[in-house]
Amino acid sequence: MSRRVGPWIGHVVAGMASAASLIGAARLGTRGMVGPRGRLGPMMLEPLDPRLGVAALIVAVSIVAMRRWPRVAYDVAALALLGYGVVGGPAGGLYLPTVVITSLLVGRLGLRDAAVYLVAVPVVVGGAGLTSKELLADDLRSWWLLISGIVWALLPALGVAVLDSRKRAARREHEDALERAAANERLRLAREIHDVVGHSLSMISLQSGVALRVLDNDPAQVRASLEAIRGASKDALTELRHTLGVFRGDGVRSDVDDAPRTPTPTIPALGRLVDEVSAGGVRVTLAPLPDASGIGAAEQAVTFRIVQEALTNAVRHAPGQPVSVGVRREPDSLIITVENALPTGDPAPVVEGGGLWGMRERVSALGGTLVVQRRPASFVVTATLPAARKDA
Repeated sequence: MSRRVGPWIGHVVAGMASAASLIGAARLGTRGMVGPRGRLGPMMLEPLDPRLGVAALIVAVSIVAMRRWPRVAYDVAALALLGYGVVGGPAGGLYLPTVVITSLLVGRLGLRDAAVYLVAVPVVVGGAGLTSKELLADDLRSWWLLISGIVWALLPALGVAVLDSRKRAARREHEDALERAAANERLRLAREIHDVVGHSLSMISLQSGVALRVLDNDPAQVRASLEAIRGASKDALTELRHTLGVFRGDGVRSDVDDAPRTPTPTIPALGRLVDEVSAGGVRVTLAPLPDASGIGAAEQAVTFRIVQEALTNAVRHAPGQPVSVGVRREPDSLIITVENALPTGDPAPVVEGGGLWGMRERVSALGGTLVVQRRPASFVVTATLPAARKDA
């Protein structure tokens, strides 16, 4: 069933049930089923007053119209119900239609916006009861029935308000969760783009500098540098396209959709990363890498990105200075250390920019810690990750 048609059918059924309640009460009357001595007797139907039939029809149409115009239709239905009672309709027939219109109004507007309209309920039920022939001024039982009828007519609307409030709260919570997930995804993409583009541009700048220095004396080195620039730019472009591909939701395929994706960074891939940086003339010492078996993919990827960003920072801020990289596996943790020497007499303090922030966020996401130290002659980044988990 169409999502647009379903609610209308519900309003039609509610309107028909309300009209049936009004007409049925009018035909039965107040004593139609009461026999001698107050016992139930044979059902006796009274002729229907045309005015009551018209009021019931107006109520039914108004209930259907509340789907589109809740306020106006509610007012019309309330007036029709009041007229039903004034012209002699029994008060018992008003309860179901009153419950229906108040519940629908609260469901459409919420309790706060519908509260002012609910004042009509005591007017409708009370007006019908006060005009009823069975209500006697000195009959406390009749007055109690009238007041309880008003209360019972309002209780379902309050129940609808509670359910609607819970639904709204759940919807807001769901929307907040989606917004948080989207923000986290944007942050992740920003970190990936920063790491990939920053490292690749640093390598391109480094290799182009080498090529310029040996342009006239060492053609082989120039060729090697240009090949390195070509490889770095190609890898960066491919990974960047796939990273940004999550924003493409129109189903359009690009010429790289069928290309092999860049594998997830791993600890063994650190050797290739160090070789790329060393090819540009940077002295990088890589300590023997631990066995990566059993280390989770997330931990390995974070380890790679931390070393990659640290090497990028070393090339950018301390060009020509040696760098040492170490990855140590402890029983309950994984420790990554990158230390690069600083130029003599460099008094610059540690200023955390986007690269260090990205490192810290990656490590924190896995429950680890990141320590950045400015020593007299070197700059040290130490990351500690919790014990790695085996992939399921």
